[in-house]
Amino acid sequence: MTQADGAQSLDDVLAGVRWRFAGRDEFTLTAGQWEFMTEPSALVVLDGLVRVEGLSTTEDLASGDFLFVPGTGRFAINALSAGRVLRVRLDPVGTGGAMTALPQRLLLTGFVEHTPLAATMFRHLVEQCPDPFGVQGDRVATLITSMAIESWYARGCAPQRWLLKVNEPGVAQAIAAMHADPGQEWTVEGLAKIALASRSGFAARFQAATGLTPGRYLAKLRIERAQLLLTDHAVPVGAVARRLGYRSETAFGRAFRRHTGHTPTDWRRVTRAPADVSAPPG
Repeated sequence: MTQADGAQSLDDVLAGVRWRFAGRDEFTLTAGQWEFMTEPSALVVLDGLVRVEGLSTTEDLASGDFLFVPGTGRFAINALSAGRVLRVRLDPVGTGGAMTALPQRLLLTGFVEHTPLAATMFRHLVEQCPDPFGVQGDRVATLITSMAIESWYARGCAPQRWLLKVNEPGVAQAIAAMHADPGQEWTVEGLAKIALASRSGFAARFQAATGLTPGRYLAKLRIERAQLLLTDHAVPVGAVARRLGYRSETAFGRAFRRHTGHTPTDWRRVTRAPADVSAPPG
């Protein structure tokens, strides 16, 4: 996917993410204070340091940081120091497409600094807007979250192949299966079944999404995985070949050289870390 394609895909995703404004809170916290939350929420820390518990990982948020939790589920913030936190409660409009692909939590450090317009809109919505309910509040809440997602993506925080997961979930599932077990004898038919698609339709969508046929993608993936495995000098080349589905060490060697210009043994020697090389006699 080219940069232009990625930008267009992101625009398509953002067009499908809409929220209703469901409420707002201003928390003036003392050290040790807890606040529990169960609704989709966006938070900005204005002052102090808070710890977020109950999500996939524990996160500490400092002044200027932003947290977006698009799903339902109980989580909490614990004030590690006195501080102020603003919260917008959200209600999703629709449940498919981009909504299903959003991460469990989206954290942006330095949100106030890096996304000042969204931060200003957030503060106005919580602190100043006399009547935020209705169409205008919904639009502002959606715009804030869209700007946050755009910043999250632009700053490289999004998981690999996130846009592919949104736009081509079947292709993304097939790719995930290949990455989980690159040594399996994958066929287009087998991958199409994972994607719940016909063979011809899957092959066309796969190439449109990745720029490669399924076979070429798998070959590239195997060589990339081989390069990683070969960094462990205790693992024989033959073992790497078998693990990645090659019928022989010779076949692996030919494929490796075709992609890298080196044999596996030569590549291992060339890329050996300096610490692995014995020091010359003094």
